[in-house]
Amino acid sequence: MGKRGPLPRGEYGRKIGRTAVLSTRLQPDTRALLVAAKEASGRSLSQELEHRLRQTFVDDKNAVELYGTGQTAAVVKLIGATIHTAAATGSAQKKHDWLKEQWQFDDVMDAIVHVLLWFRPGGDSGRREIKLSSGTNRAGRLIDEIRASDPSLPITKGSTRQHVMAKLKDKLGDLVRDRNPYDDWSKEEPPTRIAVSKRAKRKPK
Repeated sequence: MGKRGPLPRGEYGRKIGRTAVLSTRLQPDTRALLVAAKEASGRSLSQELEHRLRQTFVDDKNAVELYGTGQTAAVVKLIGATIHTAAATGSAQKKHDWLKEQWQFDDVMDAIVHVLLWFRPGGDSGRREIKLSSGTNRAGRLIDEIRASDPSLPITKGSTRQHVMAKLKDKLGDLVRDRNPYDDWSKEEPPTRIAVSKRAKRKPK
């Protein structure tokens, strides 16, 4: 048996007892990021890896305690992304606030329903008064973006948004992997499109 090295020091060292050895392989870009992080934090490479692993378990536990399940937490995050996407209207000169503009609030609300129907078990069950709008169109594109995302995308490649979408896809699990009855229903019986004039969209004085 080879000679054991010195006990680790620092936050994951002597004060919590003997540590277990884990041998693993990492993608080069992941290792490079770990090296940069450990140099910034002053930890060793193994301590930085453990610190980040432990934090993911804490985050998962907090999400479950707050939302009930990891999937529910992911759905809540998706709703947040849906609000941000559906409310992204306006010009550089004037930005609209969906919590202050009635027409935009309704657009966001339709988009949220549109997304939730994606997960509805058992089909539409008669829910056919879904309005199509710019918000639901954006929500549909968001769904397609999540489905097409790649959780194995290297960290150093792709945009931040691509990685966020990939993480959502991973956390949503079978909710996005399986074909949902809403996919077929939306094609067979498209929701009603409601045309709203610009005049009607203006906030009443």
